[in-house]
Amino acid sequence: MAQVEHIEHGIAPVFDGRSEVLVLGTMPSPASREAAFFYGHPRNRFWPVLAALFDEPVPEDNAERTDLLLRHHIALWDVLASCDIEGASDASIANARPNDFSRILGTAPVRRVFCTGATSARLYGKLCEPDTGIAAEKLPSTSPANAAWSLPRLVEAYRPVAEAVTPFEPAALDVPAVVALEQAIAAAGTPLDTLMRRAGRFLAFGARKMLEGEGPIVIFCGNGNNGGDGWVAAEYLDRWGVPVRVVTARASEDLTAEPARSAALRAQAALSDRSTVLVAPDAGEIAGLLEAAPLAIDAILGTGFPHNAVKAPFGGWIRAMNDARNGGTVVVAADVPSGLSAQTGAAAADTVRADATVTMIVPKPGLLAPEGALLCGRVRVAPLAYIEPLLEAESLAS
Repeated sequence: MAQVEHIEHGIAPVFDGRSEVLVLGTMPSPASREAAFFYGHPRNRFWPVLAALFDEPVPEDNAERTDLLLRHHIALWDVLASCDIEGASDASIANARPNDFSRILGTAPVRRVFCTGATSARLYGKLCEPDTGIAAEKLPSTSPANAAWSLPRLVEAYRPVAEAVTPFEPAALDVPAVVALEQAIAAAGTPLDTLMRRAGRFLAFGARKMLEGEGPIVIFCGNGNNGGDGWVAAEYLDRWGVPVRVVTARASEDLTAEPARSAALRAQAALSDRSTVLVAPDAGEIAGLLEAAPLAIDAILGTGFPHNAVKAPFGGWIRAMNDARNGGTVVVAADVPSGLSAQTGAAAADTVRADATVTMIVPKPGLLAPEGALLCGRVRVAPLAYIEPLLEAESLAS
């Protein structure tokens, strides 16, 4: 039997001056206290629910969880600052002392408050609402103990949270400004290799949603960091049970661009027996791969392509992808279709015709230009980082 303990909260709230809703649990569970963050139990469905609400991959660490909340203008904390509790049993709570919400409500334009679970809602109504003046809306608990609620049912129950916030839709940035923004993101604490991990995972997430059947997926990886996104996508797709065929002009150990080389080496080591890597395959091998694949990912050339002729072997890969698309293979481009200028929208003679493009962080002008829009298919922006404060910085606004 768990012993009654006196618990002090100890985890700082997540919020800033853009937070529009406040989501409150009751008190951190033992697993959350160990993880030093909210909803830390591996079977708690809070983070999968929020990810599903906003159609993005489930965050993998506390930095990504914080980023998800701030990007979507959600503040997160708990009702109680301290209490006596037996294990994780809300029913055992005694001697409850509430948190002081003036630090959030005095800074953020919070319009609505949501409580996750009956105990949280009851304690908030009794201890907090007289001071905040905002009535809470009760949501079902995402705890694994609440087994009667499936994940899809929880997502629908939590939809009012997503509907209560203002979506952030970044404007297109010129390619040099995107480079400056990536540097600002790195300076703020999210290095480029972490951005690449997030980009590749979002690319894999988007591709898996479009996949009809079980695969395999052919991933064409260039020699630079756009190729690095493809390698990361291969690692995640394989982890999720989707076989991949990675096509690369150079073996992972022969790549020189970083963080692409490190990403490729990691992916190569992580791939299971269901997946393969093909170094410099000939045209016949590529045609055979695509014939057997319902989906292909273009991660060959990135936003730095100078929009003239595409060098071998990449031009041949592009032609093979376009031929396969004519035969029914779905093509997803990473950041920008290879051969297209992300800045101007000018297309080289060999340019990928994509069904969808997962572009990273912000849109680029070339994707919105008339010719570029025809080649990109449906464009989805992969947010990757919380950029609103950075975009307001003078160095990026100019």
